[in-house]
Amino acid sequence: MKVTVNDRTSYNITKRTYTDEGFLVVPGRVARTGIQQYLASELGLTDRQPNEIVNVYRPSDEVFNIDSLASYESCDVTLNHPTELVNAANYKSTTVGVVRGPAIRDGDFVEANLIIKSKDAILAVESGKVQLSAGYTAVYDKVNGTTELGENYEFVQRDIKINHIAICDRARAGAQARLYDNEGVTPMFKIILDSGATLEVADEASAKLVTDALKLASQRVTDAETKAEKAEAERDMTKEELDAEKAKTTDAAIAERVEAISTVLAQAVKMVGDTFTCDSVDVVAIQRAALTAKRPTIDWVTKSDVYVQASFDMAISEPSPVDQMAQFAKDAANPAVVVDAKPSGYAQFKDKQANAWKGA
Repeated sequence: MKVTVNDRTSYNITKRTYTDEGFLVVPGRVARTGIQQYLASELGLTDRQPNEIVNVYRPSDEVFNIDSLASYESCDVTLNHPTELVNAANYKSTTVGVVRGPAIRDGDFVEANLIIKSKDAILAVESGKVQLSAGYTAVYDKVNGTTELGENYEFVQRDIKINHIAICDRARAGAQARLYDNEGVTPMFKIILDSGATLEVADEASAKLVTDALKLASQRVTDAETKAEKAEAERDMTKEELDAEKAKTTDAAIAERVEAISTVLAQAVKMVGDTFTCDSVDVVAIQRAALTAKRPTIDWVTKSDVYVQASFDMAISEPSPVDQMAQFAKDAANPAVVVDAKPSGYAQFKDKQANAWKGA
């Protein structure tokens, strides 16, 4: 949940300077650095809805650029923003005062001295219309980025040239962009929720309590959503496992498994002998039992399934005792068999059997 806290002051008439002519002289914050929001239509963007909000970054080196600050000097003061920039054609109908001297830096803000000459504008200020908004021209560079405070933006504002300063009800730069006339006035803090609803509290401590409570509630929602997503993922995993088990019960799967068991049992009997038996219907378990019978000096229980399968494949490729004796009898009945110059493993076995009576 995004929560924005803005300070607001209920402005009363306080200490101001008036000239002999009745003009109001008052300094104020007229602009600031950081992210400001514009409508897409204000930036002339046609790739999105006209009322879509666009974040624009105003870096300090542009806002406090010496030429930009100098452009405040003698610029016009207006009551609200005119429909177009102040020029010779609309000057008489828009201007209510003037900025005296160049602007200066005040923290993240620009400060300027205003002389308000119009009686209507002075009355508006005395009635509480005290926020200030600069009207200017600028270059908008299409640059996506993130500020040090973690705020994202799409454009960077450069070459800022001031045209006028508007006295308004709500400044784009925020409530702190205002005339310096709030002595003795208690600040109010406004909390703006994502829904657009607002809350006002009398002090910063109360604002913190409210925002902390809202953040805690938001975190609880996030935790609950995460837990729900995890439970859903576990349900999906259980379903996949169930589907896998169901697949094992099809006629084709059963037939394939029976064939595999029959094949490995036949191979085990051939490798160990007719006395071999195994009640397991697991292929690897049968292979492990056969290897245990054939090579009992090895602890096959501790061997991995992959090792057992590989050892079994190697073992069944060797001649079985039955095959060896059958071949020996056949060769004995056929004296014409020619022995290779280099006896084979089988030939060496046969020779060993023939000379066993010698005690060799």
